[in-house]
Amino acid sequence: MTRPARDPGLQPERTALAWQRTVLGVVIGSVLLAAVNLRVGQPVLCVLAGVLAVATLVPAVLRPPSGGLPRDGRLHSWGFLVRVASLVGALGFLGAASAVVSLL
Repeated sequence: MTRPARDPGLQPERTALAWQRTVLGVVIGSVLLAAVNLRVGQPVLCVLAGVLAVATLVPAVLRPPSGGLPRDGRLHSWGFLVRVASLVGALGFLGAASAVVSLL
């Protein structure tokens, strides 16, 4: 029995745009965190936030556009999902570390 053709509509494009906004948010948050740490006088956290911004931005820029779904019709984004989730977690950890260091 053959499966009917799937009409994804604009869902793949909306999902890709949502991930792009997430990456942009991590980059902006990292740059702001680096600026705050530079003002407070925490050069190590400033450098770590800058490295996080670069680590987020470089793979997103160097990744070739896929143009939607792959030929088999399935999204293969687990690697990207794990990478972005870990970068968001790292940004949260750096923000918490910055807050703790500022209080000391």
